Amino acid sequence: MITPSISDERGTTMVELLVGMAMGMVVLVGLTMMIIVVLHGTARVDARVEATDNARVAVTRITEELHSACTAPQIAPVRAGSTNTELIFWHAAAGEAEQVQPHPVKSKIAYSEGARTLTQTDYALVGGTNPTWTFEGEGGNTGVGSTRTLLTNVAPVNGSVFEYEMYEKGSLKPLVKSGLSVAEAAETIVVKVALTASPRSTPVKDAGSSATVSDKATLRLTPPSFNEGATALPCQ
Repeated sequence: MITPSISDERGTTMVELLVGMAMGMVVLVGLTMMIIVVLHGTARVDARVEATDNARVAVTRITEELHSACTAPQIAPVRAGSTNTELIFWHAAAGEAEQVQPHPVKSKIAYSEGARTLTQTDYALVGGTNPTWTFEGEGGNTGVGSTRTLLTNVAPVNGSVFEYEMYEKGSLKPLVKSGLSVAEAAETIVVKVALTASPRSTPVKDAGSSATVSDKATLRLTPPSFNEGATALPCQ
C-alpha cells in the first residue's frame, strides 16, 4: 500500500477542466435542441388537430344544412348570385330536417378575405307560398337576419370556398365561379365546400399547422340517369 504524500500537488489541470466543461456543454446543447424539436413538433401536431377539428365542424354544419336543402320537390335550393366565396341557399329550419314539409330558411354563408372569417346569416320566412317564399329583408319586409361566425383564421382552397356542378350529357359539369345566373342556380345539383383553417390559439405559425377540409352535398332525391339526353335537376 502506497501512502500518498501530503506534499503531492498532482491533480486535474486547468486544461482538463476546460475540456470536460466543453464536452458537457456540447452534450447539454444537443439535449436542449432535441427537447426544442420535440416540443415544437408536439405544438405543431396540437395546432393541426385544433385546426382540423374547427374546420371539420364548420364544413359538417354547412353540408348538413345542404342535405336538408330540398324543402320542396323540384325546387332548386341554391340561389342565383352564389359565388366561389358566397353561398346563398334555402334549407329546412332548425329541427325540421326530418319533416315532410319543413319551413324553409334562407341562409347566406360568406367568406371575408380581409377578416379571414366565414360567417352565416339566416333570414327567417315571413310569408309567401312555395316556391315564392318571402324572407326577412325581401319584398319590403324588415329584418336583417341573424349572423354568426362559423370559423376564423380561414382561407379558401385555390381561391374557392364553394364550387358548383350541374348534370349535362351523362356527367357532371362545373359551373362558373364568378356568380351563378338564375338558369345555372336552377340546375345546380352538387355543392362542394373546401377551406383551409389555421389554429386559433396555438402559437405555431409554420405551414404544417394548418389543415384543409373538404366535402360536398348532392342536391338530389334520386340518382341521376346515365342517359346523356336526360336532365338531372335538383330535388327530384
